[in-house]
Amino acid sequence: MSKKNKLAFIFILLVNFLFAPNSNSENLSKYLLNYPNLDDPDGEVIFNNEYVVLQRLVVGPGEWEGVHSHPGNQIYVHIKGGYWSGRMHGELEYEKEFSPDGSVGWVGAIPIEDRHDSGNSGDNPIELIYVTLKQDTSEKERGDTELQTYPYVNLELLFDNHRFFAQKVILNPREWEGAHLQNGRRISIVIKGGSISSKRNGEYLFREREISPGDVEWLESESPNDTFERGNEGKETIEYVLVTIK
Repeated sequence: MSKKNKLAFIFILLVNFLFAPNSNSENLSKYLLNYPNLDDPDGEVIFNNEYVVLQRLVVGPGEWEGVHSHPGNQIYVHIKGGYWSGRMHGELEYEKEFSPDGSVGWVGAIPIEDRHDSGNSGDNPIELIYVTLKQDTSEKERGDTELQTYPYVNLELLFDNHRFFAQKVILNPREWEGAHLQNGRRISIVIKGGSISSKRNGEYLFREREISPGDVEWLESESPNDTFERGNEGKETIEYVLVTIK
């Protein structure tokens, strides 16, 4: 083979390698929702790791999602709430039920044959984040997971079942959570944003970072002896939902 042909052959191999499908890439479709009636039926995957995948979806006023299935093992968090109506098997199940900002609920497995559909009965868009578990472990395989506690702030328990805790945290201006251990697998989902700072073992990790509704952060300590805390150093009240995987 001539030098010219060798170079051409190497070039073709390189192109095939760069543009070939990634056989090791994860297929998330079994965890994700599809709302066929919406302009953006697949929403946006905003976080993904070995435990969970988070998907953001927006349902406009007067819109119905369209018949869809749910994989189960998931909760939803309303970033922007509103009035919902729902159908099952083509029949109206409920109408104009209100879900406030920050409200949380569980969704078990719903097959497509059930003809499940929900609609926004209000005048404003509804924004949701779905937290879907990837691992369906048995009760015996789960550890003893405790509710998160902060020394300076009371957390409101919003939801508790065999897979998740969900707690609401409100940080008023100039208020800090207090140094605490950050054990377990937790996700912070911002409902009301602002200017937040963070410390690790008493030292600043960052100061006055702007966060917005719908921002998410995975919280898992690298060392069981490290302490963490976040503080509201802005002028607006910050609210977030802390989701704990059991």
